[in-house]
Formats: sequence, structure tokens, C-alpha cells
Amino acid sequence: MSPNTTLLFYAFLAVLALIVLIARFKLHPFIALIVVSLALGVTAGMPFANVVKAFTDGVGGILGFIAIVVALGTMLGKMMAESGAATRIATTLIALFGEKRVHWAIMFVAFIVGIPVFFQVGFVLLIPLVFTIARRSGLSLVKIGIPLVAGLSVVHGMVPPHPAAMLAVVAYKADIGRTIVYALLVGLPTAALAGPIFATWIAPRIVLPAENPVAAQFTGGRGGMGDTAVMPGFGISLFTVLLPVILMLGASAADVALDAASPVRGVLDFIGGPIVALLVALLFSFWSLGYRQHFTRDQILKFANDCLAPTATILLVIGAGGGFNRVLLESGVGKAIADVALGSHASPLLLAWTVAALIRVATGSATVAMTTSAGIVAPIAAVTPGTHAELLVLATGAGSLVLSHVNDSGFWLIKEFFNMTVQQTLKTWTVAETIIGVAGLGFTLLLSLLVGCAPRGQGTRELSARGWIDVTATLDPATTPVYEGDAPMKFDFLKDMRKGDKLTLSVYSMGAHSGTHIDAPMHFIANGAPVDQVALDPLIGAARVIDIPDSVQAIDAAELNKHDWKGAKRVLFRTRSTLRGWMDSSHFHRDFAYVAPDAAQLLADAGVVLVGVDYISAEQFGAPAPRTHQILLGRGIPIVEGLDLRPVQAGDYDVIVLPLKVRGHEGAPARAIMRALAAR
Repeated sequence: MSPNTTLLFYAFLAVLALIVLIARFKLHPFIALIVVSLALGVTAGMPFANVVKAFTDGVGGILGFIAIVVALGTMLGKMMAESGAATRIATTLIALFGEKRVHWAIMFVAFIVGIPVFFQVGFVLLIPLVFTIARRSGLSLVKIGIPLVAGLSVVHGMVPPHPAAMLAVVAYKADIGRTIVYALLVGLPTAALAGPIFATWIAPRIVLPAENPVAAQFTGGRGGMGDTAVMPGFGISLFTVLLPVILMLGASAADVALDAASPVRGVLDFIGGPIVALLVALLFSFWSLGYRQHFTRDQILKFANDCLAPTATILLVIGAGGGFNRVLLESGVGKAIADVALGSHASPLLLAWTVAALIRVATGSATVAMTTSAGIVAPIAAVTPGTHAELLVLATGAGSLVLSHVNDSGFWLIKEFFNMTVQQTLKTWTVAETIIGVAGLGFTLLLSLLVGCAPRGQGTRELSARGWIDVTATLDPATTPVYEGDAPMKFDFLKDMRKGDKLTLSVYSMGAHSGTHIDAPMHFIANGAPVDQVALDPLIGAARVIDIPDSVQAIDAAELNKHDWKGAKRVLFRTRSTLRGWMDSSHFHRDFAYVAPDAAQLLADAGVVLVGVDYISAEQFGAPAPRTHQILLGRGIPIVEGLDLRPVQAGDYDVIVLPLKVRGHEGAPARAIMRALAAR
């Protein structure tokens, strides 16, 4: 098996083991994730110390952000619960919609209230309203309750700054403001289908017992339906819960409308960050829902303390999921999956949904499904041109909600509170969750047809690695081809910590034209510029990748003119060497595709500033004279050779090729990266 195939097999076994440990042996997800992560790293050949470090770095990386979001959101939800703000929002919207459309009101209430809190918290927060409304109106508990859980579930999986949705936002490096807007466009119709519309159809078909012993425990108190005098007003309640969303949207709008140097934009970006936005909303709630409602400082402190304890397990699972993701990446599994996905041309949106759905069905945890699938799909998204990270968040969230059944704690929560049988729960809750998963994907795909054709917003100018593809051939004496007669490659360690030394120190011996490298004019031109004097202009800018059929060895003028190359300033040829994987084969192939002199003359005359090929020479092997090099280098056109173009397809890209700055020599190894122009 190839190295990629082996790594993918290990990854498959790891996910399978994770599923079996959680679903079959009932091992806690936190423990299962640790065991599987460490086993995967060791099996994949990572040094033992690196495995542990990768896992702990992953845990710290994800919790450094998510733990704060979870804590702040949970405390905000607690303030809403204790003050009666959630009930005030519910009763007002119910009055606005009318009793006949109360199931629609409940869906909107769940959608709003569920933003800062986890599903279980929001459910317990709002279920007293459902019981009370059902009793007073005589409507079926199913007709009112299913819209509640549908609204909460959609928010849980798709709408930031909900902590679960924020997991995917972080993993995909998505813009949070744009994600919120897209989530509302997709989430509301999804919740409507799975909630009020489905509930209206299924309610007459589900007959529940007349008495519900759980309902009696969730009525009365400040949050009760009849205690409206002591509740905060509707306006202040709604403003408090939506304040973090408003601040985040404001930051995204500022990124589009204001210049990067604008101090106003800097301030809005600061207060519109998820952590600061939630902190501002929480502090505001201490006044709007605390002091104004005559709670004492001690009471507010108690609310904050009491609500944090239940989040410990959630945070541990989230953190372990982050550790598993980091091991997947550092073991090379992420890159292997990306290579396979690119070769199969699979849609990242469908891939994200499918992986999340499979893990959800197997483990019963939406959080584990989102964390794991985002870690698997994120590397693929990073190298797939035109992928919208915000849509990936929605696709992953939709997949993580599908087909809840008996291995999901939410299944039993709904069953017990609604006093249903297992069969009735499958017909209601499970079907509703499946509708959310399928409809959420469908609406996301529809939205992708609209936003997929539009250029990415130019307002966000922060430099990131998103979209860049590494097309550098890995230097490895065991697999890197060496041009016949060139210096062999030899890598060794002068010192090695694995052998007891205090540090690791390497020594490399190889030719200047090893792997991915730049040919400078000095290579074949008398008095030509050495590689340290090659200007940056030809090495950085727009490039066009041209696919040359496998049957073509000589890229001559006739072959060149079969392709759309005119107008391109940098031309990179993707040939039989890519199709056959020759840059990853130690055997030197003499029959590589080359650029014929007449094609080189066309390129030079057209003003091309950089020419690239996917094998270690652009010249025909055994040519009587190096005419191609002389033509290009004589015009001052550097040649990048040995590119690994397997991760990219034909099309237009940004390219950066940076050779080692070796004084006075004709060539040097280089690092080359590319980004599809549509992914800017």
C-alpha cells in the first residue's frame, strides 16, 4: 500500500474504534478520544513524545477559545432563566402569533433563546412553557414540543455564537458574521420544516397519556407563565440575548465597509469578537436581568457558580475532540485525506455532511460529530479552490444533527419529558432531527449556488493560510528523484535526541537542483544572474496551470497553442509526471514531458515571466543543446522545476515560489505554494 493509503486505513480504524468504544462498550467519549488519539499517533509512526504533545496542543488550542465561549454563554443563559427573560420573550411572541399559531411562536422562541446556551439547557429552560401552553390551550404536547426542540437543535448545530457551532467556525476559520447571516438563511426554513410543519402532521398520529408526571415539576416560580409582573420587559430581554449577535455582525460589517487602518473598525473588531461580545452581553445582563430585577450580588454570583459545573463534561469531550483532530493532522492523515478527496473531486460540503452524519449516528453525540468531522474536512477545504468555510460550518452542523436514536442522551431527554414510548420518540424526535439534517444540507447547497459564484469579501484583510496549497515536492532520499548525473541526496543527524543527545541537529547533502527548485539565468547564461539576484516579481503573482495529456512528451508550439495560455504571466505545466506521481518516485524517468525550444520561444516572446514544470527539468533528456533553458533564462525568465502539482487542477492561481537565497550560485531548492484565484 502507498503511504497515503496506509494512513487512511489507520484513520478508518481509529474512527471505527472510536465508534465501537462509545456505542458498544459505553466508554466515556472523553476517555475513548484519548485512547484512540494516542493509538492512532503511535500506529502512524509519530514519535511517542510527539503524539502526546500533539494531543495536548490540540486540547489546549480548542479549549483556549471554546471554554471561554461555553462559560460566558452558559452564564448568560442562566441569567435569562432566573430572571424570567426567556419566559417574557416567549409569552410576548405567543401573544403576537396567537394561540392557533403558538407552535410557530415556540419555534422562534427556541431559536432566539437557544443562541447562547446548549440544547439541554435551552430545553429545560423552555419546557415549562410548553407544558403550560399545552395544558391551557388543549393542544397536543407533540405539536408544541417538536417546534421547541427543532428550533433549539438547529441553533445548536448551525448558528454561532452557540458553542457547538463555534467549534466548526474555529476549525474551518470561517468568518463569524457571515456564518451567522448564512445560518439564519438556512436555519429558519430548516427549523420551520422540522418544527411547526412536521409537528402539525405528526401530532394527530401520536397519542400521549393524559397525565405527565414530569410536567408538574416544571411550573410556577418567576419563570412561570402567570408571574409576568416580576419579569423584565420584552425589549430589554430580547436586546440582552441578541446583543452578542449584534456586536459580531457589526464587526463583520465594519470589515467590509471600513478601511483596515480605520480606528473605528479596530474598535468594532475588538468588541465584535466572540469572547468580548459574549462578555459584554453577560455584564450587561448582570444589570438588565440582575440588578434591575432586584437580585443581590450574592444571588448573581451563585447563578454564575451553579451553571458552570454541568459544562465540565462537555468541555472535556470538546477538548479531547480537538486533541484527536491535531493527531489526525500531525500524523499526516489530514493531508492524505485531502489528496484522496482532491483526486476524487468530492464536494467538501457533501463530505463534511456525510462524515458528521456517520459519526453522529454511530456515537449519538452532535458535539463529537462536529469536532471530529471538522478536523477531518478542514485540511481538504484548505486545498479546495472556491470552498466557502461558512457553508462548511452549516453542512457539518446539519450532518451532526441527523438521525438521533437510542445512543443519544437527547433522545431519552425528549422521551422522558414528553412521556412517550421509544417507538413514539423515534417517530417524532428522530424524524424531526433527520429532517433537520437533510433539509439543512439541501438549503446549504441551494445557498452555495448563490454565494459560490460571488467573490469572497475583500474586507477581511488578515493574512492567513486559508486556501493556500503546498505544491513543493518533499525532499526524501528514499523517494525524491535525482537527475541522472546530479549529486545524490543524503540526510543525516549530527545529534539525535532519540539516541540520548540533548538536541537534534541535522546535516543535508544534495545538489542545488534537488526536488522543487529554481533555475536562475546563471545556470546556462554566461554572466547571468545568480539565484540570490532573481527578483521577487516573477516569483510571486498570478499563474495559470495547464494540463498536458499523458500521451504528450514534447510540449512544442503546436501543443502549447492547443491550450488557453495567452495572457498568462506565469505558466505552469501539469504533465504525465503529475499523473504518474514521478516526483514521489526515486527512480529517474528519462521520458518526462519537456518544453520544446519553439514553445519556449513563444512563451518568452509573449512576455511570460515564469515557467514551471512538474519534473526536475524542463529540457528534453539528452538534448544536443539546452535550447529551452537558453531561450528562457536568456530573457531573464526563471524556471521552477520539480513542482508537485497533484493537489491542483488546471486553472488560474496565485503562486509564491521562494528559493533559498544562496549567494553566487545558479540554482537553489524552493518552497512553492498556490491559491486558486476564486478562493481569495
